[in-house]
Amino acid sequence: MLKFYLTIFGINPYKSVRVNNIIVTTILTGCFSVCTPLAIKFYYSMCDKYYDEIFDDFPQVVMAFLIITKFINIHSNQAGFKKLFDLMMEERQLFSSEEELYMLDAMNEKGRKLASFYGKTLTMFMSVYLFLPLYHPFMDIISPLNETRPRQHIYKVNYLFFDEFEYFYTVYLHLASNAALVVFVLIGIDTLYINIIYHACGLFAVCGYRVIKTTENYVAQKFEAGTDMSGYEDFKRCVTLHHEALRYYNVLDNTCRNLYLVQMGINMILISVTAVKLIMYLEQLDQAIRSAMFLAGQQFHLYIISLPGQKLLDQSSELSNQIYASSWYETSVVIQKLLHTMQIRSSRSSILTAAGLYEMKIESFGITVKTCVSYCTMFLSLRD
Repeated sequence: MLKFYLTIFGINPYKSVRVNNIIVTTILTGCFSVCTPLAIKFYYSMCDKYYDEIFDDFPQVVMAFLIITKFINIHSNQAGFKKLFDLMMEERQLFSSEEELYMLDAMNEKGRKLASFYGKTLTMFMSVYLFLPLYHPFMDIISPLNETRPRQHIYKVNYLFFDEFEYFYTVYLHLASNAALVVFVLIGIDTLYINIIYHACGLFAVCGYRVIKTTENYVAQKFEAGTDMSGYEDFKRCVTLHHEALRYYNVLDNTCRNLYLVQMGINMILISVTAVKLIMYLEQLDQAIRSAMFLAGQQFHLYIISLPGQKLLDQSSELSNQIYASSWYETSVVIQKLLHTMQIRSSRSSILTAAGLYEMKIESFGITVKTCVSYCTMFLSLRD
């Protein structure tokens, strides 16, 4: 599924650059075809100082900007992601047993399940969001009134050259198709991040397992032989695997940190303004449901991109505990120094950050939601 997403969105680093550029240009053209009428409508609302309209239009404009930024970032960082994929293949050659490969694949499977759940949930939110504008036209057919029910598009747009309500279904098809495209691009990009982060978690998990098993084997051989067995090369392979896991983490962090900074800043604004929009439309059921779906989708998206970072933090920190829990005290001094070096490094958290300013973990997610509530209160006071 990940390969399918990367290919159809033109961000597969193993495909032809020319083909990828054509696909990316086509997708960006579709995105800008919606961004333009959105921006025009927002501009007129600003000029007329319709503050309710501004709060109504702003989330859609910012969301479109966020998706385009993420997409361009992924496309421009294809070399970095190609390096990550190459490291994945190289690191699999370091595993010496079926148990280690099983642990790595089990962790990758957890990442795939999370990505699948994420994609299905966002698709459900999107389906509800896209269906609501068709509710009134549908009711006009099955239960007509003496007058036409009011119609509302997915986004509030201004096409300048024609009335968007006069060509309601044509405009709806244009907006809905591009909204679906944007959501699937978002799913594809976040699926990529989830999978590569869970692979890093798998590397740290295998490293801890190898340390414990190597120590057990060393102690058993020492007991059987009655002498201090060297076992240096076995422990050296543990250090090598830990080094490869850290190398993979460093490439991953360098690839993600700038995008996370933009993404977290925009998400905070989006959640705050959408919450204001929801409060504005509490008495209008259809608008309230749409705003609630949009808000739920944003919060779910923020939670999901924080969850893999928390998993990586937990798994890398657990390595220090596994080293301490092993029978390191029964090994030789030389081996103890190797393990001590690993423990010192693993005691420093391997966590993904937004340019070093924001840590991608669940605690930060909770703080962000609380901050968004404060901003929502501030926006409401400005509106009043």
